[in-house]
Amino acid sequence: MRIALIALAAFALHAAPALAHPDHDDEEHEARTPQQTARDNVMRLISQAKLPASWSKATVAGTRERTSRGQRQTIVTFRNDAEPNAARKLFHVVLTAGGQFVSGDFRQP
Repeated sequence: MRIALIALAAFALHAAPALAHPDHDDEEHEARTPQQTARDNVMRLISQAKLPASWSKATVAGTRERTSRGQRQTIVTFRNDAEPNAARKLFHVVLTAGGQFVSGDFRQP
């Protein structure tokens, strides 16, 4: 009986870390689309007062890809119909292929 208890205790000590930490593959985050990432960056620019608050309701007007200096980039264009200045109705967000923010501008890149 003593040997069975020792074996059970050894198994419990050996298996405890595996049982305490679930497999992290089950909790993988879904890949964000370029549109979602670009919207996050627009919201960040609004919170930094670099864009007016009306841009929080802007809609995605289009997405395109380009190559710049040998690097693939995605350009997500937002349209804000609440913007009174016609030259500032479109805002272009440039992202790397990995989803990193490169720039945002009213002029088409």
